[in-house]
Amino acid sequence: MTRTRRSLLKVTAASGAVALAGCSSILGGSEGASETQWLYQPGTVGDVDHYLSLRYKPSAIAERAANFDDDVYDAMRSFGSSARDLVGFEFGTTDAQLAFGKNAVLAADFETDDVASTLEAEEFSGEDTYKNYDVYVGPDEDAAVGIGSSEVVVARSTGIFGSADNAEAVLEGILDVNAGDAESYTADSEDFKALTDAFGDSAIQSMRTYDETESTDTDDGDFAGEVARGIDSVLVDDGIETTFVRVFNEASDIDEGDIEDWVDADDTFDEFQDVEISTNGRVVQVTGTEATGAYDFYVGSA
Repeated sequence: MTRTRRSLLKVTAASGAVALAGCSSILGGSEGASETQWLYQPGTVGDVDHYLSLRYKPSAIAERAANFDDDVYDAMRSFGSSARDLVGFEFGTTDAQLAFGKNAVLAADFETDDVASTLEAEEFSGEDTYKNYDVYVGPDEDAAVGIGSSEVVVARSTGIFGSADNAEAVLEGILDVNAGDAESYTADSEDFKALTDAFGDSAIQSMRTYDETESTDTDDGDFAGEVARGIDSVLVDDGIETTFVRVFNEASDIDEGDIEDWVDADDTFDEFQDVEISTNGRVVQVTGTEATGAYDFYVGSA
């Protein structure tokens, strides 16, 4: 690993607008399933204040299958497979998949009748259309699917013994957000919005907010004042460029030395080339490129 900056590069407001905020306009790009479009505010489903979301592009990953470590590629294929299997989508032909809770939004080139037939073969029944999506509910009412023109939404009930929201209600909550009729995660949480503003239309990304971290542990990459974190991995010509994003409650909570100590101590960065550390307001980004074969599926690190 080569550190190309002697200390944290403090991005000015002018340059930060190009480096960070400009990415938000292409979040999701033409392949949909973006965090800003679909994620409901915490507490909509289940009694939670925060939750993890993962968005990735299976088809783009599949094109480089031979370059990934076999175990890592198998883990990526396995993640979210139940939603794809339910509606008859293959990993290599799914353009984008957004996973959150037990739910998923899938973007792909599909025929509505094919998805409907797949669900009917599993004894799903057609219900009334909701927000321009054809709705199908499973035989045990623990799964519901909305079929749109370019995305398919899979929702599953939460909890046990029927004590939580039913799947159709969960589906309607997701579709309400997409239609602009319910508050989204980004509208509800300034911390989550700070994450989405720092992300582009990458191949693999994960995000979550959480209660403010009280103490710093540079060995584990935990920092006092942290309120959100995410990972953004872009497929580039010479490998994968990954950015670890940390959002703090206040810009003054950022300790430059602690961030550098974490990068030096964490073996995650051993295979990275030219690691760069930058700050923009209360957001810290640590970016480096590694060979595709060295890439790990960093979901658990977000």
